[in-house]
Amino acid sequence: MKKIWYLFVKLYVRLGFAFYFKKIMISGMDNVPRDKAILFVANHQNALIDPILIASILPRELNFLTRADVFNKPLIKALLSTVNMMPIYRITDGRNSMSKNDEIFKNCYNILNNNGTILIFPEGNHNIQRRLRILKKGFTRIIMGTLEDNPEQEIVVLPIGINYTNAKKFASSVHLVFGEPILVNDHHTNSALNGASSELKNEVSHAMKKLITHIENAEHHDKIAAAFKEEEFLHPIKVNEKLQDIDHMHEDIVSEDNQFHFLKPFVLVNSFIPILVWRNMYPKIKEEEFIATWRFTIGITLFPICYILQAGIVAYLFDDLTGYVYLALSFLIVYLFVKSK
Repeated sequence: MKKIWYLFVKLYVRLGFAFYFKKIMISGMDNVPRDKAILFVANHQNALIDPILIASILPRELNFLTRADVFNKPLIKALLSTVNMMPIYRITDGRNSMSKNDEIFKNCYNILNNNGTILIFPEGNHNIQRRLRILKKGFTRIIMGTLEDNPEQEIVVLPIGINYTNAKKFASSVHLVFGEPILVNDHHTNSALNGASSELKNEVSHAMKKLITHIENAEHHDKIAAAFKEEEFLHPIKVNEKLQDIDHMHEDIVSEDNQFHFLKPFVLVNSFIPILVWRNMYPKIKEEEFIATWRFTIGITLFPICYILQAGIVAYLFDDLTGYVYLALSFLIVYLFVKSK
């Protein structure tokens, strides 16, 4: 039953992304082994959008490690658990909570020993900047712990680069880049497991930086990023090449956010209630990395509910066929609006 629920959520979320992103590009899917234990490692700009986006794309069932504070409410904890999300505790959650990670890591060892898949964000938290930060040791602990239990287990570390045109903006585009698999067993002998963490972290960090736009200069990050058109960030290799010659980059890129779209008035009027809820919620979001998460959540819940209710009213006032036509047009207009922005 849990697998059926996971599949349903996966398909529904993927359908939701079709109405949320203008374009989803995928590269390197052939690099994903079909039957080996895989620890996926990805950069983390966009809160819960990052893991559910990857899960909706991958053909294999995925397990996630997610920051523990998301699990604070019992209802949310129960819901996240049904889609294979596990809490990972940090110092900020309290030193006493850190011991809870022992059980989580044991679950991870078991998953990998059964040739399962796990997704982890090795930076430890999210950040809207286009750069890879220093990787934490958690993912190497999972690998080494699994190999200590079962030295013969083959484990692949597979880096993923998530590249948004604008992580906070509706109807933006994203490019998922699956890198070359790193077979841990080829690089680290059993006798060197305890001393291999630093070497593995460096190797994975180097691989991940090739898959995303990596602006090393954190202090001047925003100024450097503003010198690129948003669409350029879908092609990290080209952007990283340009970053080597910062002095010759163009400046003063004009944002397209305020450009008029002929379908926008129809969307605003027809979606008045969910948009009103969103505009009331937006100022209360404390972390900008969660903007897209909350917007998408409203998009896959309130929008379809309102459209269905409004279609029911139309059907009551006219006839069933008119109600069905209205419902279909409501979704079609949003879809065309997103794809043509």
